[in-house]
Amino acid sequence: MKTFLTTSCLLAVTALPLAAQDEPAPSPGLMQQAVLSEQLIALGRARNDPVLMLAALRLRASLDDTGVAPADSFTDKESLLEAARAAAAGQDALLGLIEDAATEKGRTFCYPSWGRMICF
Repeated sequence: MKTFLTTSCLLAVTALPLAAQDEPAPSPGLMQQAVLSEQLIALGRARNDPVLMLAALRLRASLDDTGVAPADSFTDKESLLEAARAAAAGQDALLGLIEDAATEKGRTFCYPSWGRMICF
């Protein structure tokens, strides 16, 4: 019985660090996409171009489920939608695309592999 309790305690102690591991950092590719989306937003606002803002909106939608948390200084989705709608005023086709992109979700597929999550 002592052996069983000792073994159980040792297993519990060694399992604690595994449970307490931090979430893995986003890949450099995901971070580049987040930065690129912010650059597209800035250029779209500077040129008042709804197509650039639409591209940024769709790129951000692909990042939704990946765990990439943009910094506080990044543009939030609501202000991006507002700017894109204002730039596309009077262009019904673009407004429809913006509305479609507003409801779009990420298509990332993740699966567990050897104790970590792999997403693509």
